[in-house]
Amino acid sequence: MTVTGPVAEVVAALTRPLPPLDEAVAALGRDAGLVAWWGDDAVPVEGPPHPVDAGWRLLEVGDATMLRNRVTRQDLYRTGVSALRRALAGLLLDDLDLAPTWAADVVLPRADEDRLTAWMRAHLRLSAVLHEDRRVLLGPVRDALAPGLREDRDPALSACARFTAAAGERPVRDPSVPFRRP
Repeated sequence: MTVTGPVAEVVAALTRPLPPLDEAVAALGRDAGLVAWWGDDAVPVEGPPHPVDAGWRLLEVGDATMLRNRVTRQDLYRTGVSALRRALAGLLLDDLDLAPTWAADVVLPRADEDRLTAWMRAHLRLSAVLHEDRRVLLGPVRDALAPGLREDRDPALSACARFTAAAGERPVRDPSVPFRRP
């Protein structure tokens, strides 16, 4: 498949050399665009290798209205709002001794969230590109790059199902008790 035009430009930007994660996050702004998450050999998922940086495989490509918020307030922060985190949590349940629980949705207790974030910081890298047409480009860019942990396909779907199943049956909420995050 030959990729041309804006899709080729975005693919080229997302596959440039990878800086350390903290540098990539610090460089993010409040603009719209696309992000690509890359994992090292500790990530139990196959994906296409990075074309320049050996040892890194593409996990997922996503979009955001504000790149910095997506990465810092979702992907590196809360499992309840990040498909990437849910998939990784499902894959790493036993390795990280994660204990999902029910709140409004399946979430991790704060200590488990922190453990998952520390693991992500040690084993993931990020690339990003600004682009106003992020929604239009997301599908074609994902198709061109074929990430290994694409949220709408296996193994991500199976990992998310495992994460949800690990929380057990959804409890019946007593409306007289105020909601509290675990």
